[in-house]
Amino acid sequence: MLIEMEGFSVTLQRKRIKNINLRIKSTGEVQISAPLRTSTDVVLNFLNQKYSWIEAHRHRLLKRDQKEKSFCLTDGEYVNFQGKKCMLYFHEVKINQRIEFSNDKEIHFFIKAEASQSDKQSLLTQWHRLQMEQSCQELFQKWISVFNVTDIQVNIKKMRTRWGSCHPHKKRISLNLRLIEKPLACLEYVIVHELVHLFEASHNQRFYALMSQYLPDWQQIKKQLEEREEGAI
Repeated sequence: MLIEMEGFSVTLQRKRIKNINLRIKSTGEVQISAPLRTSTDVVLNFLNQKYSWIEAHRHRLLKRDQKEKSFCLTDGEYVNFQGKKCMLYFHEVKINQRIEFSNDKEIHFFIKAEASQSDKQSLLTQWHRLQMEQSCQELFQKWISVFNVTDIQVNIKKMRTRWGSCHPHKKRISLNLRLIEKPLACLEYVIVHELVHLFEASHNQRFYALMSQYLPDWQQIKKQLEEREEGAI
């Protein structure tokens, strides 16, 4: 079902869920899912209450998408890494292409002279994945013992509109690769968030009580993550 709002359309799906869930895709498309017996009037009321939030987030996502399409990896440009704004330096090599991080604020590309933007992005993505895997390993070792859980499957991938997701029955957690650009506290918050979903699937009072029990300052970290960029979990 399609609901027309002022300035955008919303795709409505009714599912076997307990709460209304709202998602904004990078294209600006707005999707909402609601419990099977939820009336259209209730959904419209929810959308009207969230209207300003939706408009602001659509604007940010579309702006980010346009920026990503025009951005070039080149000397003197900046990228974010673990919450720091880091300058890029490029060095020509014939073999052993790699990236090195130095001085806590410099990212050095050692790459072939004929490398394309796609080649540079691929190398950066590989490096990001390696750094993310290392950070996740340390954080999961810490929190798995706290939650007393085992056999957790962790998948790191590019996600356009979510920071993470959890499939409780499969004990599988997915994390957005772009979290490596954020402060480590943000990555830790998302990991704890998804681990809590192993015990409570919904975002209800019990879920938030567990979040406060395990990570008392989670609301401040969540706000920091949302201020930096859009995403949902």
